[in-house]
Amino acid sequence: MSRVPACLPAAAALFMAVLSAALQALPDDRDQPIYISSDRAERDERKGTTVYTGDVEIDQGSLHISASSVTIRESGDTVNEILATGDPAKMRQKPAEDREPVYARARSIQYNVTGEVLTLVDDASVTQEGTTVTGDHIVYYIEEQRVKASGGGNASGKERVKVVIPPRRSGTRPATPATPEGKSDAPS
Repeated sequence: MSRVPACLPAAAALFMAVLSAALQALPDDRDQPIYISSDRAERDERKGTTVYTGDVEIDQGSLHISASSVTIRESGDTVNEILATGDPAKMRQKPAEDREPVYARARSIQYNVTGEVLTLVDDASVTQEGTTVTGDHIVYYIEEQRVKASGGGNASGKERVKVVIPPRRSGTRPATPATPEGKSDAPS
């Protein structure tokens, strides 16, 4: 790999700090080192973009992102947008020490930093403590703590949003639900 410009770690650090805070992760995640590995990294100062490509893995505390490509867009010292793409791109993070991780996956995971909006597009799903929401398009408005999901159209008609809420058992948390095919929906 070619020499990585000094500004790449700073942009990545800002990205991870903002994303960690926005998703209300474990309090010490923000204070953990950030580890990024990829096959390639390229910084374009004129466009204000940093692009990581080729089996991108990003870790900071309980946060883990895996994608084919991660693009960070910024102006000046401010990160405006983070875009992770893959087949699928995956994100996992623990919201609190006593809670199960949240799993998100989609072909495109976009975080609009300025608007505080996380958008999952194309085969999107979010799973937390056994409850799963799937759809073509899932939008999480962070400040409002509001989620909107919609299905996508396909050749056979309108795809619908699907939600699986497992039964609660006294004193236990449910396991990650299985899909109708019997396969676990949580990323590995």
